[in-house]
Amino acid sequence: MTKASPGRHRQSSAIAVATVVITLAGCGAGSAGVHSEAGRVTALRRYLAQVEPIRLKVNRLLDRADPVLTGYSRHQLGEREAERRLNSLEHRFAAYTVQINALRPVPDELRVAQQSYAHTYILEDAYLSALVAATPDRSFDDLPDTQDAQRAAIIDWRTRLEVLADRLGVQLPSDIGVAGRGEIAPSPLGS
Repeated sequence: MTKASPGRHRQSSAIAVATVVITLAGCGAGSAGVHSEAGRVTALRRYLAQVEPIRLKVNRLLDRADPVLTGYSRHQLGEREAERRLNSLEHRFAAYTVQINALRPVPDELRVAQQSYAHTYILEDAYLSALVAATPDRSFDDLPDTQDAQRAAIIDWRTRLEVLADRLGVQLPSDIGVAGRGEIAPSPLGS
């Protein structure tokens, strides 16, 4: 029996390692990675499971602004109480703004639309902050008007989401279809 030279032993070891790496890489080729249809379906479902609770909480929160503003405009609520309630709503909204902007992972096909959608929360938070500041003096004429920009971004997000869900056969929550319709920001006069 002859001894193998050290150079030949290293070459054999390198070939063995390369063979194992190539074999293992091939094993994953048929798995449900993020680029396969099954992986894309899973990614979309995970995204929806994260975004939908935030969206629903925001809708409920913004619905609570109208009664406060209506009560204030009809002089049923004093300025301090209205300001306190609106400030509380704005602080809770700010937490949702952080959550929607931190949402990960986002399906590749929705990444740009998600960034625009998340930015609508920043615009709405700025509006709510301005609304709180304007409440004591009822100086509502200078509130930022971002509804058109928000609506366009929300409709773009919703449309891309619907197209992707249709393509992948994923059922969307029924209320997604109304996203971007109706009033975006609470009116200072309430409903």
